[in-house]
Amino acid sequence: MMGTGFSRVDQVESHVRSLIARKYPRGGKLPSEPELARRLGISRATLRQALARLAGEGLILRRQGSGTFVNPGVLNIQTRLEEVWDFAEMIRLAGYEPGVRHEWLTLGAAAAPLAEKLALPPGGEVLTTANVFLADGTPVIYCVDVLPANLVRQAYLPQELHGPVYQFLARRCGQRVEYNITEVRPVVADQRLSELLGCPQGAPLHYFEEVAYNKEAQPIMYSEEYYRPEYFSFKVVRKMITAAPRRGRRRARGKA
Repeated sequence: MMGTGFSRVDQVESHVRSLIARKYPRGGKLPSEPELARRLGISRATLRQALARLAGEGLILRRQGSGTFVNPGVLNIQTRLEEVWDFAEMIRLAGYEPGVRHEWLTLGAAAAPLAEKLALPPGGEVLTTANVFLADGTPVIYCVDVLPANLVRQAYLPQELHGPVYQFLARRCGQRVEYNITEVRPVVADQRLSELLGCPQGAPLHYFEEVAYNKEAQPIMYSEEYYRPEYFSFKVVRKMITAAPRRGRRRARGKA
């Protein structure tokens, strides 16, 4: 998503992603770096930073002497666990029409564990919003977002928190999420979750508990997200890391 607060590298990365989605849906070789930089009207240094990010997540493969190639195996993964997705986009990618149903909005003191997660003093004030996201009218995600009230810099309407909060963070708080630290656990639906998500009590759910940070590593949001697994499948690209052999290991074993 492009907007205020996004760096030049972010924008270039988004442009290259769009180019790949439009012209290389089955993989293939990208134009050379000089050609791609010329087309986008950017420096090669900026382009290299954006390509390094895409290579880091496995979307492209950079082969010395051959060029840069789109990795079709990764390209076809719709929802990646290591990426932060807009709920509406996730629902569209799953083949449904997105919608949202607002549940509640409160302003009050944070309990001690939550205040600690958000680096607030005990009893610090937080703004909490809860929303259910719909796929063709069916509830599929329940999300509770908690923001430190001291981040809010401008007056706002309650309706601005009836849905995803990233735009509110940017517009009313002057904040942008740089990264999330997320714990993923399987849970089962209790009576309340059963009512919110329209699923049987005891049904399995994906549960994400996460803290979002800005570029200064300051916590700016705490979230709890519940997903109905029959609508979403999360995948992650895992890279093999091989430890270098220790010198003398074989010799030591031989002596033993």
